[in-house]
Amino acid sequence: MAALALGRVHAGKTVTIHVTDSELAIACDDGTRIVRRTTDQPVRNLKASRPRKTHTEPKEGTMLR
Repeated sequence: MAALALGRVHAGKTVTIHVTDSELAIACDDGTRIVRRTTDQPVRNLKASRPRKTHTEPKEGTMLR
């Protein structure tokens, strides 16, 4: 498993990654970054975290625990 750090300015944002045999093209809001792959093994699975739910105010008449 490998991780790729883009920086804190991209935390919580969605990016698009195009994978080729030799590099990753990461489309961010500030442009596309090209990163060379460090292995020649094929990409078999992609795992991403689901977006976190935002905190909403309770509706009137509901009880908080």
